[in-house]
Amino acid sequence: MKRILFFALILALALEGLAQNCAQTLRLARSTYDQGRLHELAPLIGPCLKLGNSGFSKQERVEAYKLLTLSYIYLEEPEKADSAMISLLETDHFFEPNQALDPEEFIGLYRTFRTKPIFSWGIKGGLNMSLPNVTSNYYIANNAKGNGQTTGKIGIQVGLVFEKQLFQRWKRQQWQRFTLAPELLLVQRAIDYSNTLFLNYQSGSDPQTTTNLVYSESQSMIDLNVMLRYRLRPKSKFDPWVSLGPSVTYFLSSAVPANTTRGTTGNVVSGTDVDITSSYKTLTYSATLGVGARYKVGSLYVTLETRYQYGLVNVVNESKRYNSQLALDYGGVLNDYTVSSVQLLVGVSVPVFKPQKLKKKKKSLK
Repeated sequence: MKRILFFALILALALEGLAQNCAQTLRLARSTYDQGRLHELAPLIGPCLKLGNSGFSKQERVEAYKLLTLSYIYLEEPEKADSAMISLLETDHFFEPNQALDPEEFIGLYRTFRTKPIFSWGIKGGLNMSLPNVTSNYYIANNAKGNGQTTGKIGIQVGLVFEKQLFQRWKRQQWQRFTLAPELLLVQRAIDYSNTLFLNYQSGSDPQTTTNLVYSESQSMIDLNVMLRYRLRPKSKFDPWVSLGPSVTYFLSSAVPANTTRGTTGNVVSGTDVDITSSYKTLTYSATLGVGARYKVGSLYVTLETRYQYGLVNVVNESKRYNSQLALDYGGVLNDYTVSSVQLLVGVSVPVFKPQKLKKKKKSLK
């Protein structure tokens, strides 16, 4: 054990010595470049670059590759300049030249490379508030007509998102602001239902003779949202957007822990959860409008978005709205209704880069 600790200490000291030597090497490289001795830069910097993280720090590697790129530009070695620029962009994916200080030749070379992420992927999750809208009322007991109350509750959702910037090579920057952001979310939706089912006419409105049906329905589904974003400040660290797109919902399951209560007598009918999955359509559709933003933190983006999802179709399967257990044991039946929702989502996205030289467009011959 002592030997391992001894060798680890020796290794740490050696690496620290290498890092200090490479820092001195970079200072010498700056002086060499300023003096115009460009042929000496590659042999001087190369050994520290080959050491990887044991040599230069990330910031030092970026500066070293920048010096190499500049030297190859002025030595008129375009292939080596391209190779050094690729290494620079792979070291720091978010590198951008200083428009005020860097030479025009360097800025011009930078512009001939793909420097934006080819796509981003991430995870997101948050809360939703269901807003059911009854379009047709159905009931079993005559006195239940018009007494049903359907209200939404807070649910949760979580899933994956993919982002791809559109029109990256178009000249007009307004078109470059569009991003396609499809996502796949597992959604848990919650809805409360209550109805006064029966009244004893001989007793009038005596609360002891009123039978109530109450349940909190839990629904599970998968949402495919194909969102088109328009970024308002794409070059800013704080990057807000507005989004719009269609949504397709694949219904998974629904369970109802129903019970009926006989007024104030305390007599309750309840049992196992009632599976009413078949009473819903498998596929339904909606439109989603959102406002959000992302903020760069290191090499990631943290996102925050609020949305309104508007239900376009009746979610109930009209031919299978009656579930025998719900109807016979509890006196319940599903109304026709659409479901909209308000959503609040937070997430993290990871940009994926692949810097490469852009191909020049061939001019058509007339």
